[in-house]
Parts: sequence; structure tokens; C-alpha cells
Amino acid sequence: MKIERVEDMRVFQAFYELAIAVERVTRPFGPDFRWLRSQVLRSSESVCANMTEAFYSQYSTEYLQGLHRCRREARETLLHLRYAKDSGNLTDEVHRELEAKGEDALQQLGAVIGSIERKIQERGRAKPGSAMVKEEEGDYHNSPFPMNHQP
Repeated sequence: MKIERVEDMRVFQAFYELAIAVERVTRPFGPDFRWLRSQVLRSSESVCANMTEAFYSQYSTEYLQGLHRCRREARETLLHLRYAKDSGNLTDEVHRELEAKGEDALQQLGAVIGSIERKIQERGRAKPGSAMVKEEEGDYHNSPFPMNHQP
């Protein structure tokens, strides 16, 4: 499968689904926790926004930096969700489901980051369209998604 848009990537889809789930489950947060809802919404959406921006970067190193930013935002999201559980705003069950989705997406993201880092070490900084950012499924060592990045 050829990846032509960021939305075609399974890792993007996983984070997008997580962001939508976060939006839905945080609606009932009371007025005292409006700040928490705002924080978790921003961080979860930021993963998708940063991944989109990174995907269309000019160089692989910029792409990699954007993916690292995504990882930081995803970890922030998981922290906010844990706080929501511990403060009584999320049930243990809902938290477990969201955390599992987030950890799965982070594992996929880690596979992409590892692959891009290896390609940069092998070939250096490259412009899009080169072999640097054309990834085959085999490059992910059993990753659940293929990636043929061609912005």
C-alpha cells in the first residue's frame, strides 16, 4: 500500500481515533475540571496536527523532529488521562481502553521513528521522493502498518 497522504498512515489513524475518543469521554467533565478537558483535548489533537506537519516536511530530519514532538504530545495525553482517572473523571475501564489505544499508537510511532533514524544514519539527510523516505513494510520489523512516504 502506497502512502500518499498522512491520513493513509495507520499510526495517524490510531492517534486520530484516540483524539476523537478523548473528545467524547471528556464531555461530562464538570466545571471544576474544564481545564483538564482543555489540556487533554489540546495534547491529543496536537499529535495529529504535528504528524501532519511533519509528514509534509522538506527533509527527513524535519520529519523525524516532528515525530518526536508527536511522541511527547502523546505521552502528555496519557498523563492527563491518568489524572482524569485518579480525580474521578474517568472510570478505570474507560481509562484502560484509552491507555491501551495510546500505547499501541505509541508503539507504531516508535517503529516509524526507528526506521527513519536508521535511514538517516545510512543515507543522511534527504529530500522527499528519495529512497530515504520511501519506506517498505519490511523496514518496520513486524510493524502493523506499511509506509511509503512521498509528500
